[in-house]
Amino acid sequence: MFTNSTLFEPIFWIIMGVLYTVLAISATYWAKDLKLKMNWWKWLLSIIWFIFLNITIAAGFTLIGENEARAGLYFIGVFGTLTIVLGVGLWQLIKSR
Repeated sequence: MFTNSTLFEPIFWIIMGVLYTVLAISATYWAKDLKLKMNWWKWLLSIIWFIFLNITIAAGFTLIGENEARAGLYFIGVFGTLTIVLGVGLWQLIKSR
């Protein structure tokens, strides 16, 4: 991202690590606030879905950045749709008691 930058690249990854940590900690408070009964396998499915979402966004925009805009948009369209469908299914599973 920051080609051969000795200053900005480590700062970027530190900020990304802080953001993911805040997201992980706030997810537990969010689940408690909504009174969701989360057990280990619901957390595991949520983490897998979140990783799939991150890969979809990262790979699609990497393709767009590499001047493969059509492939990137197809990638985001196909896997983004799949991610949304899986997310709705996961939400229904989590909300069921």
